Amino acid sequence: MPLRNAKSPEKRVQLLETLLGAGTWTFDFRTKEIIWSAGLYQLVGLDPKSVSADFDLYQSLVHPDDRLANAELMALASRDRLSSRRFRIIRPDGHLIWVQSTFEPQYDREGRLGILHGVVQDVAAIQKAVLEQEHSQQINISLRKLIGGDFWRTDPEGKLLDLSNWMKFTGLTEGQLRDYDALSPIHPEDRALFLERWASGIAGKHRIDLRVRVRRSDGEYVTFDNTAIPVLDQYGDILEWHGVSHSATKESRSCEKAAIIASRHIRAARALLDWTAPDLAQFSGVPFSTIRRMEVDVESVKADRIRVVRETFEKHGVVFLSLPDDTVSVSLKPT
Repeated sequence: MPLRNAKSPEKRVQLLETLLGAGTWTFDFRTKEIIWSAGLYQLVGLDPKSVSADFDLYQSLVHPDDRLANAELMALASRDRLSSRRFRIIRPDGHLIWVQSTFEPQYDREGRLGILHGVVQDVAAIQKAVLEQEHSQQINISLRKLIGGDFWRTDPEGKLLDLSNWMKFTGLTEGQLRDYDALSPIHPEDRALFLERWASGIAGKHRIDLRVRVRRSDGEYVTFDNTAIPVLDQYGDILEWHGVSHSATKESRSCEKAAIIASRHIRAARALLDWTAPDLAQFSGVPFSTIRRMEVDVESVKADRIRVVRETFEKHGVVFLSLPDDTVSVSLKPT
């Protein structure tokens, strides 16, 4: 007998209400009778032994800013379909919760509205996520105005936490963008460098500077200059990454590359590879005389020549890293 009771429809409904943080109600327009389930009493923080279900009581629990006038309520109730709205309830203990109320009308044989059946569910966690998302979007808009680029965040492994902007830009789905094996929006020639820089940054917990081409929704590639810094916890572990991306014109890319490479960096990179100046001239295609001038006074050399030299070094395993103190380290990629 107890087993049979445990499987009764009432018991199953109570279990579902408890698990879902929900309650049900029924309102009869003819008799004005309203019935609340045990789950609804529990949700709004009332004892069914102490109070009786009442429309005015329910309205008194709704946050003053969220209450609807009778005409608005009747308009919602008269819809020939499911209706839903989200609002706040202040429980007798002062605790505020967000709920989603969904209800459906039932009509009599004459087509008159007879009964409303409704479900109320606690959606505090969902609403919190919505508000946090809206807040994050406002922060991104403000940061974009301040820094002239797109601000973004990733998890400790470098996976984006918010893909909405990149979905709009690339025209790809969330699933396609989260395929970090394919890296489909990134130019094929830039994918190895992308993975290498992120792996190095994660392993060393240092700033990442990366320039990659990203395919726009119309199929054209746009070059982005990206900078990311790790956010560390009290134990030195990475909590997440904060980054910013700027669309780079050809002019700005040349200037930035020229600025980051100083004469001492060129000499250091050549020493790491055990190259002579003629070796560098041969591998890069830059005249020997230009290499010599570059290693003495880099500002006397055209930016495109400096770019070619840097790319030559990078192809042979040299890594140039911008450090948090705005200095540049020169090292060989681990083999």
